[in-house]
Amino acid sequence: MSFDTIALDEAKVAKAVTALRQISKGQTKQKDLIEKVEEVELQICVKKIPQKEKTIKLKLPNSIRKTDVEVCLFVKDLDRADREYDATVCHFQDILKKKGVNSINEIVPLKSLKTEYKPFEAKRNLSNAYDIFLADARIIRFLPTYLGKHFYGKKKAPVQVNLQAKNLAAEIEAALSNSRCSISTKGSVSTAVVANIEMEDKSITENVIASAKQISENISGGPVNVKLLSLKFKSSTSIPLYIGSGGPQDVKISKVKKVQDIEAEEISTLFGAKIKVFPDGSITIIKDGVEKKDESSPFASKKIVRKRKGAPSKERGGKKMKNAKTKRSSKSQKK
Repeated sequence: MSFDTIALDEAKVAKAVTALRQISKGQTKQKDLIEKVEEVELQICVKKIPQKEKTIKLKLPNSIRKTDVEVCLFVKDLDRADREYDATVCHFQDILKKKGVNSINEIVPLKSLKTEYKPFEAKRNLSNAYDIFLADARIIRFLPTYLGKHFYGKKKAPVQVNLQAKNLAAEIEAALSNSRCSISTKGSVSTAVVANIEMEDKSITENVIASAKQISENISGGPVNVKLLSLKFKSSTSIPLYIGSGGPQDVKISKVKKVQDIEAEEISTLFGAKIKVFPDGSITIIKDGVEKKDESSPFASKKIVRKRKGAPSKERGGKKMKNAKTKRSSKSQKK
């Protein structure tokens, strides 16, 4: 059994959207007027859980951006040695203004994230303060260390943007208007926000169909791995859209090669920093919590002296070895 994609029936999806809107009307009567706009989620249930987490970027035919959305942008530090970061904030504010971007409510440099938002409570407050978080592509790999479960556990992981893009306004708009689906390795169910209840039924239907197609084509194991597709709100019952036939035995997922965990070590030639030396000879330098690949690889051409607890220095160790060899040589001559 094999097929390339899942094409949902438009009439069936339209009926599900109508039913979901009825659920929304019933819930609205019980909610406060300040309640935020309901997001429409596409729920995916797989037959076989993937071995590796994967984020699928979804290009939607209709923007899901809400009118009242609050956006925060994480940026790189201009000067990592400077304890102040006001200059960094002003720098990126100027760039956004020149490029015609007016959708960012707050700019948070990496240094601010490390210091001002280091406490547990501060991280939680930051996560609750904004609807969407964007991050400079140059620093996004460092963010899981500083953000933690308040962001990644609450599905508020920052969306990567290229702040060096020629058309920055279009880059930011695409990040805010489209969506993504994070396929989990901790369970069989994942969700993706594909619309909001403020949108017209036709637009919601189009987004659901487009999302189902893209997810089924990019999920580990392919479309045959999709057991169930449903439509729902965050706190509502789900409405089935698609039920796949077969079971886990029909799904083929290539095994993921285990990457060796390389331990960072101190070396005598770098003060206040550690390095990781990988099997292929590549090197990364870790300083001030930031891991950076060493493109020049100055250590490739020289012997790396690692510091080990209790180990004698190179000079002392060398003399001992030389003396031991001399003693063995003299004994053999006497014999």
